[in-house]
Amino acid sequence: MGLELKKTDLSGAAQGSVNLDEANFGGMVKNRLIHAANVMYHANMRQGSACTKTRAEIAGSTKKLYKQKGTGRARAGNRKSGTRKGGGVIHGPKPRDFSYSMPRKQRQAALRSALLGKAKDGELHAVTGLDFSEPKSKHMAALLSSLELGVETACVATDGLKRNVYLAGRNIPGVTVVPAAELNARHVAAHKHLVIDASALEALNAKPSAEKRGRKPKGTRKSGAVKGADAEPTQQKQGGE
Repeated sequence: MGLELKKTDLSGAAQGSVNLDEANFGGMVKNRLIHAANVMYHANMRQGSACTKTRAEIAGSTKKLYKQKGTGRARAGNRKSGTRKGGGVIHGPKPRDFSYSMPRKQRQAALRSALLGKAKDGELHAVTGLDFSEPKSKHMAALLSSLELGVETACVATDGLKRNVYLAGRNIPGVTVVPAAELNARHVAAHKHLVIDASALEALNAKPSAEKRGRKPKGTRKSGAVKGADAEPTQQKQGGE
């Protein structure tokens, strides 16, 4: 089953269509996978620099405030206690690394699933020859206007590095320009519309290659060790004769 997506040029004129094969995009929109990928990307963006001081790091005297007994008050240690104003923070945050990684195939599947969702919602726009002659914001604004995107957010995916497109879009609020090779599920989900170069979309529309890492046949090391063990006594036997 395929989805027919219309292609346009920079002026918004029709330039044919491209047929998206749903099977190449996972066959269905996998919302849980897209959510998991977005959680990972947002976690990797965290600085993790929040820091508080414990009672050991607070500057101040370690003298006991008053004697243990006889005052009628609750027993207390020094003024750096976490229960007192100006004291240390109990179990407060410390700098940490929040980043983690999903398997590569899961990240790729999340991207394709997000693209399929945009295509089904009519929020995926294929543009032929997505490049500008000069880095002017008016060119990007004209492109978005020709696609009738209004003031909604948009992610523009170019076929390779397009400096003029990047410079034309960086000053427009809600517009993000990235090369299609660096596109991920967060870029797609964080913007209302996705404007992508038609040639880059055709490359994504191709069937994912079943890439497998080379691995030795099962039992290769074990059989080799046995052969080596068998060969050694034979040589010793010949030497003895």
